[in-house]
This record gives sequence, C-alpha cells and structure tokens, in this order.
Amino acid sequence: MTNIPLFPLNTVLFPHARLPLQIFEPRYLDLVSHCLKSDTGFGVVWLRQGSEVILKKPGVDPRLAEMGTYAKIVDWDSLPNGHLGITIEGQEKFLIEESEQQANKLHTATIEWLAAEPFIALPDHAGELTGLLEQLIQHPHVAALNINPDIRDVDTLGCILAQLLPIDEAIKYTLLSSMDPLTRLEQLMDFLDEMGA
Repeated sequence: MTNIPLFPLNTVLFPHARLPLQIFEPRYLDLVSHCLKSDTGFGVVWLRQGSEVILKKPGVDPRLAEMGTYAKIVDWDSLPNGHLGITIEGQEKFLIEESEQQANKLHTATIEWLAAEPFIALPDHAGELTGLLEQLIQHPHVAALNINPDIRDVDTLGCILAQLLPIDEAIKYTLLSSMDPLTRLEQLMDFLDEMGA
C-alpha cells in the first residue's frame, strides 16, 4: 500500500498520455511545487458527477472514481493569465483503497498499484489508428504536448488515442478500467466506426 496526493479532475487520464493543466489554487500550487522539487507525482482520478455517484468503499469519497492514473509533470510554464501551466503524463494505474481530505482541502489516498499491461506489437489492422494519431498530433493544441509519434504497441496507441478523441468521460473511464489493451483498441475502433471516421 502507498499513500499519494490526489488531483481530482473532470477528465480521465490514461497511462502514456499527456494532459495540460492550469494550476491556480494554493493547495495544487503547493503540490506542484513539491512534485517538481522532489521529482515525484500525484494521482489523477476522475471526479464523478451526477446520479452515477455510488459509494463503493467505506472511507472513500463517493465522488472519486475507484481507479486512477499516477501522473508526473513533464513540462511547466507561466501562462499569460497569471496561472501556472503544467503538462502531465500518465504512468501506472492504481485502485483507491481509502481516501481523505486534508485541512488544506487536498485529497490523499492509500492506493494499490495495478500491474502494467503487457507489450503487444501493433496488429496490421491498426494502421488506420496510427494514421489518425499522426493527424491528431499535428493539431496545434495537441502538438504543444510533444507526444512521441513513434508508437509501437497496442497499450500505448490505445491509451493516447482514448485521451485525445472526443469521447464521453464515462466511456473513457470504462476504457481506462479495461486491463486488456487489445479489447481497448477494438472498442476504440468501434467508436470510430460509429462516428463515421
């Protein structure tokens, strides 16, 4: 068991994927400062909203999704609006065992790390997905994240695409919860077929 600080978001973060954040609340400015000085990270968990909120575990905030992704800060900058801009990259997935909110309103949690997904080489039919990713990372907002386009495995491709595509967060969380990268890739292909992509 490990205790880590949490950063609840309305967005799901996937391993291998990157996400830009604007930091302005004191609790998170302190957290980012500590992480940069100590080369540590924090857990990103999806902040559930609405009627689907169900308390699954005693001692865990019912608004927090049970599974999250550990994040490291890979870039930071001062933004024109005076906020701190950071780019985070997802690392390992974890399950929350117990969570609490500190006096400064920062959430922390005792977690269990989940095993890394296996390396599976990209199948032949994944060519259209790698092509889609190459198009996505040329978009100015995505290009600023400096994503490495040299993707060689199913897990990395599926996670980065799931992060970037305009998918409902509840569906993204279902994709994150899958421990089979091939299943996740097939679900993404089904989603794109429905979109007519």
